[in-house]
Amino acid sequence: MKTLKNEKVAAIATKYDVSVPQLGIRYCLQLNTLPLPKTANPKHMKTNAEVDFTISNDDMNLLTNIDQIKDYGEFSHFPVFGKK
Repeated sequence: MKTLKNEKVAAIATKYDVSVPQLGIRYCLQLNTLPLPKTANPKHMKTNAEVDFTISNDDMNLLTNIDQIKDYGEFSHFPVFGKK
């Protein structure tokens, strides 16, 4: 997924010493939404639950206003990604 490789998102994750998926889960929680991480890997399940940190207001603002992904590659034809 392109978000996992986004340099700006990765830099913020590094700042908090967490993975990009952990940052995404924490971001959703701070927006009072329910994140639904998907993994069958027990190690990832454990790390996905380790979100005992708070993203600063400035970083939340950066994440909220990050450039939208313009090309979802082979998945662009799906309505949720292709805005069709």
